[in-house]
Amino acid sequence: MNVNAHLGLAATDALLANWPDLHGDWTPVVHPTVLEVIGLYAALSVATDALCLANHLAAS
Repeated sequence: MNVNAHLGLAATDALLANWPDLHGDWTPVVHPTVLEVIGLYAALSVATDALCLANHLAAS
């Protein structure tokens, strides 16, 4: 089975990882990437909030 990890962004879809020909229980292979994506999402969320706050303060 071919397994792909994608991140859907507002303007595009980014391929994060590709595991061709995985057999059996592929959870141990994919799980670290899922954790990395959760961390990436958290970092992007903090950066977005910081940018919004900076823009708000600059407008004040």
